[in-house]
Amino acid sequence: MTTAPNESTNYLSETDNTELDKLVTTLELSDGATIIFAIAPDSSPQHPVVEQFKILLSDSDENFQIQNFFYSDNSLYNFLYSLNHQANRKLIMAFGIDQLPLPRLVREMKQLNLGRESIFNRDIVIIFWLNKCGFLQEFSNRAPDFWDWRHKVVTFETRPILNPLLYSYLERLIAENSYLKISGVMQVQRQVDIFLDQIYVSLQAVRRQEVVEIEREHKSNYTQRLTIGSSSPHDLDEPSYYDEPVVLESSFSTSTKIITQKVDLSEAVRQNQYNVILGAPGAGKTTLLRYLALHYAVAKRDSQEIVTDGEQELGKTLLPVFFRIADYAERLDKQPNLTLLDYLRQYHTETEVIARILETMQQGQCLMLLDGLDEVFDQQSRRQIVECINQFTDEFAGNKFVITSRIAGYRDVQLSSRFAEFTIEDMDSEEVEKFLHRWCRAVEKAQQPEATEEQWQTAGDNQTREILEAIQDNEGVKRLTANPLLLTILALIHRNGARLPNRRVELYALAVKTLIEDWQLSKKLPDAPTVVLKETEVVRLLAPLAYWMHEEKPSGLVTQAEVEEQLAEQLAELNDIEQETESVRQAVEEFLRKVRETTGIFVERAPGVYGFMHLTFEEYFAARYIADNDQSEILSLIDKHFYEPRWNEPILLALGYYGIHFNAQVDKLLKKLFSKLDTYEPTLQGGDIRIKNASSNEAILVCPNLPDKSETSKLEVKLKDLLFAGEVLTQVEVSNSSIRKKIIQKIVITYLCLDTDFEEDTTKHLLRLLRRIESFTQKGEVVALLKQATNGSELSEENRVKAQLAILYIAFSKAGTQLVNCVTDITYTLNPTLFCGILDLVKELGEQMSPAFFECYKYIISEKISQNTLSFLTPMTFLSQDNYEKAITHFEEVNQISDTNLSPYFDWILADYFKEKEEFNKAYNYYQQCFQKLTLYTEPSALRPLWLCIGVCHRLHGNGT
Repeated sequence: MTTAPNESTNYLSETDNTELDKLVTTLELSDGATIIFAIAPDSSPQHPVVEQFKILLSDSDENFQIQNFFYSDNSLYNFLYSLNHQANRKLIMAFGIDQLPLPRLVREMKQLNLGRESIFNRDIVIIFWLNKCGFLQEFSNRAPDFWDWRHKVVTFETRPILNPLLYSYLERLIAENSYLKISGVMQVQRQVDIFLDQIYVSLQAVRRQEVVEIEREHKSNYTQRLTIGSSSPHDLDEPSYYDEPVVLESSFSTSTKIITQKVDLSEAVRQNQYNVILGAPGAGKTTLLRYLALHYAVAKRDSQEIVTDGEQELGKTLLPVFFRIADYAERLDKQPNLTLLDYLRQYHTETEVIARILETMQQGQCLMLLDGLDEVFDQQSRRQIVECINQFTDEFAGNKFVITSRIAGYRDVQLSSRFAEFTIEDMDSEEVEKFLHRWCRAVEKAQQPEATEEQWQTAGDNQTREILEAIQDNEGVKRLTANPLLLTILALIHRNGARLPNRRVELYALAVKTLIEDWQLSKKLPDAPTVVLKETEVVRLLAPLAYWMHEEKPSGLVTQAEVEEQLAEQLAELNDIEQETESVRQAVEEFLRKVRETTGIFVERAPGVYGFMHLTFEEYFAARYIADNDQSEILSLIDKHFYEPRWNEPILLALGYYGIHFNAQVDKLLKKLFSKLDTYEPTLQGGDIRIKNASSNEAILVCPNLPDKSETSKLEVKLKDLLFAGEVLTQVEVSNSSIRKKIIQKIVITYLCLDTDFEEDTTKHLLRLLRRIESFTQKGEVVALLKQATNGSELSEENRVKAQLAILYIAFSKAGTQLVNCVTDITYTLNPTLFCGILDLVKELGEQMSPAFFECYKYIISEKISQNTLSFLTPMTFLSQDNYEKAITHFEEVNQISDTNLSPYFDWILADYFKEKEEFNKAYNYYQQCFQKLTLYTEPSALRPLWLCIGVCHRLHGNGT
């Protein structure tokens, strides 16, 4: 609550007035960086001492530019770098450092200590406003060098006349929820503070309502509709809910249907007073509550009437009250008669604070945020807590309530029907991309505060592009991104240097360990040591179950009876006891409940029907079952399912896991697996390779016989065998270079000699495979073989172009000098055949190529020739995205400045563009210009591709003009 300036001076003590005068004089005489520590009880920008200080400064000769800074909103170091340079000397009023949670406090102090030189080189004043003198010891201990450079410490005794509404309470709430918490991802190092506002993406939720239509028969055609599972008639405030009184003596017919409504989660909370948010582990339930707590607290602190997040309104400003239900359950276990109201009194130890909170609750002006109903593992305790919440809601019905729970933990024990239930949907591709853009930029900003806005954006976009490419290249990884927690794990792993998706088996392993152990233990639940499962225990039981399900249950769903039977068989075998014993039955029930409710990996899809949270996890656990065998059994299991597309991912994951954990043995295993390719020895001089049954899983590669080979040695191999071997090289470290190079050579020759173009799936598949192998091995073997082919005499001109295009496509893996040199070399040797090949390539695969081109074009190249080269190739990638207008605008701009070698090809592209727009006269004119330029230095026979294009233009035009 703001105190008017003329009131604030009325009750400052004489000592405080004297201290303020001294402080102002000190600042007037100061020069350069000045650090002040000011202690005032319940300090805030509205504190009477602070307001009087501002008045005195405004009357002084020094023209300070005063800016408030809140530690709950940002890092001071980042804030200082973002300040604009102005003539007036800046005075930064820093609030809330003493309210920070310990991990952030430690990092902020460390940053102050290490970055003190850059701070003291500025002509600024920083006043740290603190609540207690005792906090000065924190500065002395945690930032000793910064502390030694302090200019002055001042202490004030005046408190605000009125309780500042919980200002310190709100500041603590903001500080606790202002940044993303990733403590459950134990393996990820180099953590930085990522502020929640910078990365938050509002998700979609589904509300399913059972609607019963009741029609009175005979007496009238009146129909009354009741909604079940959202609100009962007794809970509704609007009297118009019923069209007319219910006539009980009439006979009725009824019909029931489910209405599904998809809504934005923030909008759902804004519109409904009582909300239950259901979702899988990591779906974003707790993050939503923390986001609401943050913005409602900021709005309350800053006296705003409406809560906004910069993009949308979140509702009328209310006082947020946020706590975990698991904490209440822990107290309830020790105090069986403890009500929620009594718990709130204990939770907030400051008497004045809890008095104001309770007063506001009585007025119906609070937002009650209760997190994690499912985290109460004991069923009976959960039932008791649900009753307590229902009673609490009845007592304080005027407030807004948002309660979260996992789906599995909520079905058996539900809240009253007044609560609207919303189930969080998986993230779609647009939300994934939006999150990654925000995430990567926020990380860059946190790690490089001295950089510019443009540099943050550029570096963040590069990171986002790399992660999105990794996601797009692998369906298994793509499925993981639908879950915000798993997407965050993926982004963190990528940020810390791991390659994706090459190491996707490690990504899955980390995600599994996070969901089973780390994430649960990080919550510090009271009974976590006895409830949380061990990863080894879960793998031991779920791996055989996953393998059986992948064999027997294509739907991915299994009944509870079937699950219990499979688990009982495995437990009995592990413990060498009879399967039918009571102890096995109880152990199965206990394991199934724990794995369902604490990990979320294996979930109840419907009453009595189970499945893995994602197909990815079923595949991963099935792979673990395969890998946990000796080599002969692994080969037998792989051979059993080798030609079944459904088993491709589990087999590759199994080999990836085996390669990591049994590196010394993996080469022997792969040599046996690749033996099917021993007779497949294609050569560059052998002629075209064709495909039989191309559209079938039984597709076969056929090579023509060499002159010195007999008919019986005809070269044939299943396409699946070659593609599988290539996939293995993208995921498994093969230390035996002979094995690796033989497979790469077979793929390269097959790609070059295959009698198909870039529109064919097999050609594109082989090309992508070569690129991924090169990216994974980082040995340059693929490019070396392709270059060797282009320099030999065995290749036809058409296949030589294919080799050049493959080198170009592989160079797209990373923007940099290598890509620039590759593009420049190809452009200097440009001819009509190569040009048409580039057009075909970018039309099919250009969307993957554009980002790397743009990075080179915008930030790497400064030499004019390279700029011309990239200005030619970059817009060509638009053609794959049907963005012709953008491409043509760029071509028309650079056509006037291009060199002689490129100019005819600009005309050619413009001609193709106008042909697509059916402006055939313009197209024909550009084709003519191209022809006239090319004939100056090109053999007539090389112009055949251009004549074909002109012929198509004539045919489409119809009259040949």
